[in-house]
Amino acid sequence: MPNTQSAISGHGTIIEHSPADAGFVEIGELGDLTLPGVMRNEFDSTVQNRDIDSWVMGVLRRDAVTFPVFFNADLEPTHLALRQSIIDNSYDGFRITFPDGDIWIGSGFVRQLAQTAPVDGIYTGNVTVRLSGPMYINGELVGA
Repeated sequence: MPNTQSAISGHGTIIEHSPADAGFVEIGELGDLTLPGVMRNEFDSTVQNRDIDSWVMGVLRRDAVTFPVFFNADLEPTHLALRQSIIDNSYDGFRITFPDGDIWIGSGFVRQLAQTAPVDGIYTGNVTVRLSGPMYINGELVGA
């Protein structure tokens, strides 16, 4: 009998941070993630002696990785490590493990940690990571 279920739950996605090559540590207390989309800019390369358009694609680009954390500096030292990475402007390692088994490993910068402190609600922080340079997707080098 064929499997009729087509959706995969996003629950269980893991992001790990390796500040200063200290080894990967799972970032705790994550909310819903926005994972990096990939894209290429397009450029019109149509020439005058052709009667149809022609396009070329630019370099591979990634969106930023964004995620909220339920901020707790006392119980979750990974949140302090993310903040320290911004202060130090450090180029750190990141590993993202997806529920379907994909693993992305790359380096980049923690660009933002914006904390919120509502009067009635949960103390959170919104984190933005900008990957930069080559990366690995399932062990295969992407970019050079």
